[in-house]
Amino acid sequence: MMNKTIAIRDNLNNFRATVVVALVLLLGACGFHLRDAGNIPDVYQHLQLKVQQDSLLTKWLRAELTGMHVQLDEPTSPILHILAIRPTRQELVGSLTEIQIGVEVEFRLEDAQGNPLTVTRSITSHRSFQYNKNTVGIQSQQEDLLQNDLYEAAAQQIIRQLATGRMPAIAKPN
Repeated sequence: MMNKTIAIRDNLNNFRATVVVALVLLLGACGFHLRDAGNIPDVYQHLQLKVQQDSLLTKWLRAELTGMHVQLDEPTSPILHILAIRPTRQELVGSLTEIQIGVEVEFRLEDAQGNPLTVTRSITSHRSFQYNKNTVGIQSQQEDLLQNDLYEAAAQQIIRQLATGRMPAIAKPN
């Protein structure tokens, strides 16, 4: 009886392995592949980063771009120009206090001379948290962590648009 149980278990394990292999082969045959995180178009492998004010966004953009092996600050390269960074903060007071923070970023790509290559794009990112004023005050620490996360998310959105080619070019006059 025990040998029969072991044989059934072995057959079941073999069947599972066969199904997994078949599914992997089918998935590969249909053209599915994981998105390459470092797939920046060749034209943007060298960039300048132009930001009016130094901020957490600048830190995260530099980190994301260097992580994708983009060479920064070459004078003949296209410019990723951050035109505006507009942080927002709302406090909603009730039995719990809710803080809503956000950031809107306007940006575009320019040639090395500063002429726009793409239309100006705008992205937004929002976070919120609640706290009770009667408890220990960790509000500023929590807000700082969320600010960092907010700017990291904004930088990732910009890089994704750059990497996927979702930045519409400016129409050239005829």
